[in-house]
Amino acid sequence: MSHIIAVHLLNDRSGSPLVLRQALAALHQAGHHLELLTATPGPAGHLSHLPGVCTHALPYQWSASAWRTLLRFGWVQLVVFWKVLRLARPGSVVYVNSLLPFGAALAGRCRGARVVYHVHEVSIRPALLRRLLCAVVNRTAHEAMFVSEYVRETLKLRVRRQRVIYNALSPAFVRQAAQAPPATAPFTVLMACSLKDYKGVPEFYALAAALPDMRFDLVLNADTPTVQAYRLAHPAPANLALFSTTGNMHPFYQRAAVVLNLSRPDEWVETFGMTVLEALSYGRPVVVPPVGGVAEVNVVGQTGFALDGRELPRLVQALELLRRHPSTYARLAAAARQRAAAFAPEAFAFQVQQCFAAPEAPAQIPVVYAASQAA
Repeated sequence: MSHIIAVHLLNDRSGSPLVLRQALAALHQAGHHLELLTATPGPAGHLSHLPGVCTHALPYQWSASAWRTLLRFGWVQLVVFWKVLRLARPGSVVYVNSLLPFGAALAGRCRGARVVYHVHEVSIRPALLRRLLCAVVNRTAHEAMFVSEYVRETLKLRVRRQRVIYNALSPAFVRQAAQAPPATAPFTVLMACSLKDYKGVPEFYALAAALPDMRFDLVLNADTPTVQAYRLAHPAPANLALFSTTGNMHPFYQRAAVVLNLSRPDEWVETFGMTVLEALSYGRPVVVPPVGGVAEVNVVGQTGFALDGRELPRLVQALELLRRHPSTYARLAAAARQRAAAFAPEAFAFQVQQCFAAPEAPAQIPVVYAASQAA
């Protein structure tokens, strides 16, 4: 089996490290020898304590200062380059998770290793950085996996071998969600996201203020001191509760009636949306943006609504409809579970294993693979 060196810059509780964790579990199950390069500057993330994976620490963390983050980003690329150069050899596979760790791809090519990218994002700023990262992919990647057709079509990379592999939940999450009872009163609206305005946090505040008879839970991918500081600077309505990052989202989904994603389409397009899939697996209707990868997961009118988060009156109308019409809510909830079943963890594992077991595509033609029957 292959020697695989996986690289992901920041190990936190966001979607891309969660997907990488599941991919590494599938590759471990297939018998591959796995090494992981990642940084964990805060609490344990999705890539912490992985069975069968040898982890190497990276010196990287995000900063509120754009210049400091840029300097750290440049430094970590050098570190990644030298670490991968030391670990890789001909016959190794360098697994680059997201566009960001481009130093790993360059080192892999220098060592004659096969380079596989797993691409999650399109909203990278500044635009010059995005062009640089895409250029490195085009020059170094033997194969690229995309989390949605939206990502593949938006980036239009020139990698000859491409496949869309839709994200999936872990079998353990699916089993626990399947046992969850229907939502009960009070009618609770849940959103889990990063603490960024473009993720729709101000819009969630406004929605809570407009619907004082509903409960609103906001789970932020930030530590407790950061959330407390934000709460002090931005007093929340009485019906809105803020929570810091957690390794256990099940209690939140269990009491939620509906789950929202309010990312602003002109500032941050969601390329998939793991929280949306988690909500559907719990049988919770969703309200998501009308564009991006989430539009491939949500079925408008069957599993939820597609609305711009800044359309406050329409959001209010959608939530009131779900609360006041139990039959409509029940229909959407049942359809949500059925839709989630299309994103089977077994299919995800099989496709990832197939990607790392597959020979290189012929040089003269691009090869595009269908991901699953979920589209």
